[in-house]
Amino acid sequence: MKFMDSEYESILEEFKTEFKKLKGLGFIDSKRFHDTGIGKTAEDLLGVIENNKTSADYKGLIELKSARELSEAMVTLFTKSPDPRGINNVIRKSFGYFDDEFKDMKILHTTFSADKFNTCKGKFGFLLEINDDNKKIIIKVKNLETDTLNNSVTAYYPFSKLKNIVEYKCKYIIFIVADHKKEDGKELFKFNKAVLLSGLTFNKFLDFIKQGIIKYDFRLGVYRTSKNPKQIGKTHDHGSGFRINKSNLDKVFTITEID
Repeated sequence: MKFMDSEYESILEEFKTEFKKLKGLGFIDSKRFHDTGIGKTAEDLLGVIENNKTSADYKGLIELKSARELSEAMVTLFTKSPDPRGINNVIRKSFGYFDDEFKDMKILHTTFSADKFNTCKGKFGFLLEINDDNKKIIIKVKNLETDTLNNSVTAYYPFSKLKNIVEYKCKYIIFIVADHKKEDGKELFKFNKAVLLSGLTFNKFLDFIKQGIIKYDFRLGVYRTSKNPKQIGKTHDHGSGFRINKSNLDKVFTITEID
């Protein structure tokens, strides 16, 4: 979907009007428990329908990100499982570690980049490799005990899929910040600031990965709570994807504060 500059300006003005109303509500009960509550609360009040489409959240043009004030050091640009289908489960079983609570279940929480292998539990190292010839980002795994690459499992992202996401979900991002507190066991949010992040292109996205500024997370865990008791202790992919430290946002984006 292509947008003209005039359409973008109109949608941005609509957001500004809605966000002023949101700020005026004061502290609001979270619409969901745990980490995703802030995003769910903001989106519900702004009339955004939760989806996993490649189009952006707000009016198909602006992607919304939310964070608690003075917390959460990293911002998720987007989440998407690598190819081939089902490979995350293979990676979790092959290179994960046993959960402290559900001791028969393997999980994998680790952050890594393209500039060097990380260290996960002292056993495996992970690295992003940008293969320009094959137009893929490949996830490399090293056995740290033998210092050898593991070639039995291959996970990758085709450039074509990532380019579509970057161009449609990361062209314009509004980053919303809220104060938060807990009362009577519930979390409440007060939305107080929003900034517009713009200027990211796919070529810049690849460059920032090569520099180690844009990182990657595996967040392959288990359900610890759920409305469906049968899910508890089962595998839960929390959204593996590409992330950036808040302190590096100004390196990747042009930042404009929204009045």
